[in-house]
Amino acid sequence: GALMSGLVALDLASNVGVARFRARGQVPTFDTLRLEGLDLSYKIGQLLARLFDEYDSEPFDGLAWERPTLTPKDTVDLIELLYGLVGACYAFVGLMRQREGIHLKWTEVSTDDVKRALCHDLFVFDERLQKRRKVDKNDMLHAARTTMGWRVRTDHEADAGGVGMTAFDRFWPRAVAA
Repeated sequence: GALMSGLVALDLASNVGVARFRARGQVPTFDTLRLEGLDLSYKIGQLLARLFDEYDSEPFDGLAWERPTLTPKDTVDLIELLYGLVGACYAFVGLMRQREGIHLKWTEVSTDDVKRALCHDLFVFDERLQKRRKVDKNDMLHAARTTMGWRVRTDHEADAGGVGMTAFDRFWPRAVAA
C-alpha cells in the first residue's frame, strides 16, 4: 500500500475542531483552535497559520474539512467567517503547491457523510421516543467517545474525527478483497 504520513481534518466554526490522523487503525489526536480577535481577517489568518504550523511540525499528505451548512438564522458575520475559513483551506493547499511543489490531497466532506462515518446512518433509534430520529450533536459525541474510543472534548472535535474518517477512505481506499 501507499505510504501515508497523515491527514489533518477540520470542523470549521468559531471554534475549529482539529483531528490529526497518522495512519489507518491509529487513534487520531484532537484539538480545538479557538478563533479569537474581533477582526475577521485575524481569525481566518489564525487558521492558515495553524495549518502551516501543523505542517512544519509534522508534514501531512491530506487536508479535509466539513463543508459548512448554512441556515436561514445564520448571521452575515458567521457566513463570512465560515466561507473565509474554507478559503483558508483552499489557500493553504494552493500555497503548498505553488511555493513548495507539494501536492496535498484535499476534500470537502458533507455533514451527512460525517454523520454516516460516526453513527453509520443519518438516523438513530431513540429508546425514549420509540422511533427513529435524525442524528444530532450528542449522538455524534457519544459515538466518537464510545464506539470509536476517542478522547474528544467537544462536538467540534468529534465532527473533525468523522471528517477525517471519510477523507481517509477517499484518499487511501482499503484494498478490495480478491
